[in-house]
Amino acid sequence: MKRYVPNVKEEVRFCTAPDGIRLAYAVHGRGPPLVRVATWLTHLDTDWESPVWRHWLAALGERHTVVRYDERGCGLSDSAAGDLSLDTWMADLETVVDAVGLDRFTLVGMSQGAAVAVGYAVAPPERVTDLVLYGGYARGDLSRTVMPDGFQNPVSRF
Repeated sequence: MKRYVPNVKEEVRFCTAPDGIRLAYAVHGRGPPLVRVATWLTHLDTDWESPVWRHWLAALGERHTVVRYDERGCGLSDSAAGDLSLDTWMADLETVVDAVGLDRFTLVGMSQGAAVAVGYAVAPPERVTDLVLYGGYARGDLSRTVMPDGFQNPVSRF
């Protein structure tokens, strides 16, 4: 498969999570480190071709060293997912940032990655310099109140 990477030098590497799952990650750009938490159905090989991700990656790489990774079970990471829990996803994030050698970094959490980003930022707060959340949610699907019309209100019990 031919990858579309517009004038960007990117390296794809691999590291191993504590439970033995191999995780794929990529690094591109220059500047202060910015880590994008993996989201459902990431794929390092196709992000640059995506109209959703391409502009984000190009713009962020102009001012930051961007680190992104494929979630376990997705993309170039091992297809065996193992345990799918918040603790496991936070450990995967830590595995990637340790493999890259980052001490302090900006953390970006989008969609389901927002919960992982918040959890990680609280655990070792000295590592996260800035926290950016986009499109996250306050409650998971099983904790939302279901309205009579079937609509799930994520904040109805706050």
